Amino acid sequence: MFTFTLREVTLCSPEHKDHTGDLTGLPSDLHDVIGTGGDQFRDWFTRLCLYLVLKSDAPAGPGDDTVVIGTEYGNSAALARLQQEGMERGRMLSAQVFPNATSGSASAFTNIKIGAKGRNMTLNAGRLTPVMALWETLSALATGRSATSHVLVGDTYSAQALEDVRAHGTESSCRPGVVHARFERGDTYTARFDFAGPSHRDATDADPPGGRDRNGAFAFAEFLTALRELAPGASTRLECRDGDRRAAVTVTHADTTGPDADPGHNPGRSR
Repeated sequence: MFTFTLREVTLCSPEHKDHTGDLTGLPSDLHDVIGTGGDQFRDWFTRLCLYLVLKSDAPAGPGDDTVVIGTEYGNSAALARLQQEGMERGRMLSAQVFPNATSGSASAFTNIKIGAKGRNMTLNAGRLTPVMALWETLSALATGRSATSHVLVGDTYSAQALEDVRAHGTESSCRPGVVHARFERGDTYTARFDFAGPSHRDATDADPPGGRDRNGAFAFAEFLTALRELAPGASTRLECRDGDRRAAVTVTHADTTGPDADPGHNPGRSR
């Protein structure tokens, strides 16, 4: 069991302009916040991660913050662009662009921008990613390695990512979006995780609500928003499925109203 305090939750959900993976409906102050230096090497996923963390109301200055990014495709657009340019130009590429085109560059750049000195992690657990990212985030607090943890979950779906989705024949919706949440040590909430494995699934066990949405950012944002609205003693649950694999977390608001309080319950969200 983990205990924690949730300080803020922000979802950024632009839209695809066309099949190329370009985005529209972006925050008007995006480049004012993240700057323009080196922007030609960034992909949209990195830009949104930087924007959300830099817009956070977290105290400024270096600290032991942990940054956990949960994503399926992450910085694949930057890596694909590096390979494409190398092929088209027919010459050696400058090593200066390599850090901007790795699978974990969004996490690294986020740490550098906020001066974080805690853990720096990028993970992909398929559709279980929201729960796994939260587990890593709270673990950093529980072990004393960080007093603050930032978690970012989502995808922006570059043209290459959309091609990969189509190649696998999935009917899932690929809405671009990234959610950022900031957690701190505290006892406002308790979280219990369940990774016990799949239960038997028969014909009456239908796909969960939102099952066609590939991007876990939206279910995670809905879950965190509901968490912030919990009454003392109430709880909410997020369960994720990926084939036969399941992962779930149940969060309860600390009951500060005495032993006779009605605990209530929020049935939770699934994806």
